[in-house]
Amino acid sequence: MSTGTAYAQDSAARADGTRVTAPTHQTTGLNSGNDNASVDGVGQCAINQSKDCWAWIDKQNGTPCPSGHFCIYTNVWANEGGKVFSLYRCRDFTLRRWNGEGLYHNSNTGGAHGYLKGSGRNVLKDVAPGESGPYDFGPVYYVRAC
Repeated sequence: MSTGTAYAQDSAARADGTRVTAPTHQTTGLNSGNDNASVDGVGQCAINQSKDCWAWIDKQNGTPCPSGHFCIYTNVWANEGGKVFSLYRCRDFTLRRWNGEGLYHNSNTGGAHGYLKGSGRNVLKDVAPGESGPYDFGPVYYVRAC
């Protein structure tokens, strides 16, 4: 095992806080580096439900983030495919193997912000309702859906 740059891809950390990482993906073609990305405890299902789910992105029409959810996409553009994680519950979610550019979208209602957080749970990006945009998820370890 070797140490490397702190990417949100593994949970292994040494006692001194250094992260033990696997080799990162090279971004080529439609590979953003997030091909094997996941969110702990979030399973595959229809994302328009009142629960945390992930689904494959519709390459033809995109997959919109449902109302009341905070979504993160493994790619920036719909035609790149990949996954969308639609987070409904108000808690911190742990990311795994997010190494590159993706997209966030806050469809929360009632004014709830979403947060992209670093390894120490420090806020890297405060996302207001209705806000979306591309983001390099390499330093993101946690997402708070509200």
